Amino acid sequence: MNEVIKEKNNLINNMSSLILGTTNNKNLPNSSYAPFGIDNENNFYIFISELSKHTKNIMLNPNVSLMIIEDESKSKTIFARKRLTITGKASIINRSEKDWNQKIKILENKFDDTFTYLKNMEDFHLFKITPISGLLVFGFAKAFNLEGPELVNVVHLNEKGHRPKKEKQ
Repeated sequence: MNEVIKEKNNLINNMSSLILGTTNNKNLPNSSYAPFGIDNENNFYIFISELSKHTKNIMLNPNVSLMIIEDESKSKTIFARKRLTITGKASIINRSEKDWNQKIKILENKFDDTFTYLKNMEDFHLFKITPISGLLVFGFAKAFNLEGPELVNVVHLNEKGHRPKKEKQ
């Protein structure tokens, strides 16, 4: 299962943004994206504006879905792009909290001067997303549930692989 964890880590380390799924007060879904950073405990950090739908949604409902997906141009086939989907819980880290500077550094170290500019905008907020569970897909019949606080408990979803449709006789 080390190959699975390696694939998960490679995907996270090679991408700079994630797709963010949130829901509004009417329980309607919204998909968006955000640049992200990650700490040593596999918590994700995003820095997003309160003017956006996803920030308003997270403030109403902290349950989120994240997806980190392989670039189409690097995929062997469009039908089996490598992807990691995570169910998580978001919590805001206020600027007044003692670990705000430490956590904002995770993003600052990953991104350029644009982030340094954005971090001074008062409508932007830092969110920590704590993973609850994950799903890693890195090929046909290569789908794995990831569980545990650091998403390292691996369960292969289908040992049999895909099956062709049976023809009528």
